[in-house]
Amino acid sequence: MRVSIIGCLAGGALAVAAAGAAAQTDPRLVDAVRAAQEGQSDSARATVDRLLAATPPADTLYPQILYTLAMVAGTAGDMRHQLQRVAVEYGTSPWADDALLRLVQMDYATRNFDGAARNLERLRLDFPSTPLLAQAAYWAGRTYFDANNPTAACRWLTEGMAQAGGDVELQNRLAYLHQRCGPGKARTLTDSTRADSGAIRTAADSTRPDSGAIRTAAENTRRDTAAVAGAASAKPAPAKPAPVKPAPPARTVYRVQIAAVATRKGAEDEARKARPLGLTVLTVEEKGLFKVRLGEYPTREAAQNAAASLKAKLGGSPFVVAEP
Repeated sequence: MRVSIIGCLAGGALAVAAAGAAAQTDPRLVDAVRAAQEGQSDSARATVDRLLAATPPADTLYPQILYTLAMVAGTAGDMRHQLQRVAVEYGTSPWADDALLRLVQMDYATRNFDGAARNLERLRLDFPSTPLLAQAAYWAGRTYFDANNPTAACRWLTEGMAQAGGDVELQNRLAYLHQRCGPGKARTLTDSTRADSGAIRTAADSTRPDSGAIRTAAENTRRDTAAVAGAASAKPAPAKPAPVKPAPPARTVYRVQIAAVATRKGAEDEARKARPLGLTVLTVEEKGLFKVRLGEYPTREAAQNAAASLKAKLGGSPFVVAEP
């Protein structure tokens, strides 16, 4: 069972959730992660610390122990330290790409967009064949959009959609962000050259003498007299009403509601359980209840698929709600 962590803090501890692409191979590490998930974090850390002390740094198990120690860390600082050790000291291990992605998530959660971008580009360059590319693309889209760099965001999202394969939920999340990547955000060099050429032609045309501007005084007088006479005899044409542009249709966002509780603290507890999934978490106060909703989906069908997946991960009875 490999553990996937989102860098979001809750009550000083880091939330842990099961997911991921590879598998931990040592049953002691699996047991430690399970103990942390069940609230026995101190015991889990003690187990992993003992295993780390008894394992030589050259052992292939060592980076896996470091990664697991990050997963059961009690503070964000401890978690970051262990992940950086995996990424830097054991950059050729099977855990390095995963460690980099977790660092990206932690940087995004603390609004450190420069740090997230550095780790994203390192992940792309050092691990071009990583199966985590599509997941990284989702976080890259969010990072670069928030950092006002839509070109980089759209480049990552396009690559991620091509790599997501049969992961319908991830495809939907990438597609939702990719809606912000419309055509015409950046002109190609050819377009720029064409536009510049047109401007040069216009400037050249404006320097040519206007043959109609060279008239005799008599011609000007006759023209002006005819214009005045015509204006006196003509009735003004009725003004045409300006066309009314239809208002753009309201865009509906679909979310999955996972809880409706009576207190804000109860809602935060539910939100804390969901944050490691990497979805947008929204708490809405409505009719005396605090409702916790996840995700942003462009269609009801996409939200229904996500609801089925969330039911398997979180339990309960999640359902789809539409928000204007």
